[in-house]
Amino acid sequence: MEFKAIALDMDGTLLNPENELDDDLAEFLQDIRAQGVKVFLASGRSRVEIEEVLPEGFVFDGMVCANGMGVYAGEEELAQHAIDPAVIEQAVAGAREMNMYYELHPLVGTRFALAADQEMLSAEIRGDKPDTIHANEWNSRMEAVEKIIEWKENIETNNIIKLYFFSESQVRLADWMEKLEVMKEEFTFSTSSSSAHNVEIMAAGVDKGTGMELLLEKYAIDADDMLAVGDAENDLPMFAIAGLAVAMENAQHHVKAEADEMTDLPYDEGGLLDYLEQHFDV
Repeated sequence: MEFKAIALDMDGTLLNPENELDDDLAEFLQDIRAQGVKVFLASGRSRVEIEEVLPEGFVFDGMVCANGMGVYAGEEELAQHAIDPAVIEQAVAGAREMNMYYELHPLVGTRFALAADQEMLSAEIRGDKPDTIHANEWNSRMEAVEKIIEWKENIETNNIIKLYFFSESQVRLADWMEKLEVMKEEFTFSTSSSSAHNVEIMAAGVDKGTGMELLLEKYAIDADDMLAVGDAENDLPMFAIAGLAVAMENAQHHVKAEADEMTDLPYDEGGLLDYLEQHFDV
């Protein structure tokens, strides 16, 4: 089957454990583009986070960032959403009560958290990495706490595109997710997870699938002509619309169950490149 577009998740799929795009994979994707196949990126990362990890000169055709909160075809903005400030205030207050790691991601600028919570967030990644956490996620949290997060005296609630929560304890994360479900009885928002150790809040009614639909419409491509590759729950909406859905070997079990195919190798062994080389002649 020949595809006109490929949609690629980033963490656990496109990027290596150091959250970088390997040169050989980047080159192969550029060769695919040269044949007329559109390359779309779909991530829970914000636009700033996506751009900061991609190598200089890497060209792609569109991005769905923050799980559908922002959609771009090149520099053209196709969609941009923000979270209700009331949801932000309630969620951050609840997270602080539970000593839950959190990050607020604004449309413009650096992710932030309260300065009063710096020790709480730092404590979450101070010990040894649990076996159930992939290296890329653990490395991202360490880098965020040590180098990226801006520690503020007050929470700013305007133009926040993502609230990210993390716990090394799956039990504690499950408890927090139950509280978020209760919050949905009062507030309108959606949640999604990219691993068994995190959950994110977005505006209601947006996800990677809705974002991909906008990109497909922009380029006049039928969804049946798109290949989608991912590894986590937040990839399922784009799996649902893709002509072929491929789960990474390292994907969560319920994600594999929803996929049409699976890569032979995990992300940290070059699984995406290996799969693409088997299915694209460049």
